[in-house]
Amino acid sequence: MNGPSSYDVLLRPTPDARFRPGRLFLGDEAFLLAPSRHGRLARFAYGAVAGLFSNLPESLGLYDPHAVSRAEATHDPETRRIRYANLDALAPFVRPTGFSLALRVTDSDSEIHLRFRSNDERTEAVELARALRRRARSAGVDVSVFDPGGRTRVLSLDAETDG
Repeated sequence: MNGPSSYDVLLRPTPDARFRPGRLFLGDEAFLLAPSRHGRLARFAYGAVAGLFSNLPESLGLYDPHAVSRAEATHDPETRRIRYANLDALAPFVRPTGFSLALRVTDSDSEIHLRFRSNDERTEAVELARALRRRARSAGVDVSVFDPGGRTRVLSLDAETDG
């Protein structure tokens, strides 16, 4: 298996939800979208401290906004489990404020949006989109790439055009 088995993301499982820190775990037949174990109050307190001390707690390893393990994700009722065979389409795209990945799933009438929070957002978005598409193909599904619209530009998943 190439690439990492988990990605730190900001996830919004439904259009009416707010983006929350969490983690996406790649599995054999499905992937898990798990929100961070930190609640709203802990994230607020960290935001205040980070504002005062310029993200020092996170850089020292005292706080991880995406803190959730695979075991926690497996047993958390808020975790969303999505089979690769149910993945219809995806859109890795760049927007004015960063890189994102939108997913369309068979059993859902809304899109799932993921944002990336790292120094190499573009690579993570494209790498995750390729991994999801590859695993969906192994499950017998041809995943299409769609344009989410708005002020966005879809990123290419072809290795030859990467720069």
